[in-house]
Amino acid sequence: MNLQLHHVVADITGATGLGIIHAILAGERDPEALACVRHYSCHSSAETIAKALTGSYRAEHLFALDQALALYDAYREKASACDVRIEAVLKELSTHRGRDHGSAPPVSRRRNRTDQANALAFDVRAALFVLLGKDITMIDGLGPYLSLKLIAECGGGDLTSWPSAKHFTSRLGFAPSK
Repeated sequence: MNLQLHHVVADITGATGLGIIHAILAGERDPEALACVRHYSCHSSAETIAKALTGSYRAEHLFALDQALALYDAYREKASACDVRIEAVLKELSTHRGRDHGSAPPVSRRRNRTDQANALAFDVRAALFVLLGKDITMIDGLGPYLSLKLIAECGGGDLTSWPSAKHFTSRLGFAPSK
């Protein structure tokens, strides 16, 4: 379609990008009207976006865009189903260990992190705290997502195999050999 939306919108899957794509697929072709879909937090001006949305809206390109959007929505739905399943497994593991689901991790002394685009749809840090009884995200370099992957690789949260942090980091290969 020779549209340049990806040059003026930082994240085409964000509010502005998806809003414009939905409007195009709903039949809107006027660049100024499409630019009005712009989310207030978008850095590009409406005029810049309108210039980027001048192109040819041929039927075969619109069909391809519709197909791509349908696949994107299907994959987001599948990812959401995975998030629900991961949360359920963490709760099940915690229940088998007799952990209380109401306990929350202590307030973090760490800096605030920005949200990740593909972050899980539940509080991973709290779920891992319930499972482990410890907040391993307090370890430098371990955020909630990496901590979840680490626990999955190490066998579901049973950290009793490692009596100390030195044993654990040695197992992971983080400790230098002598």
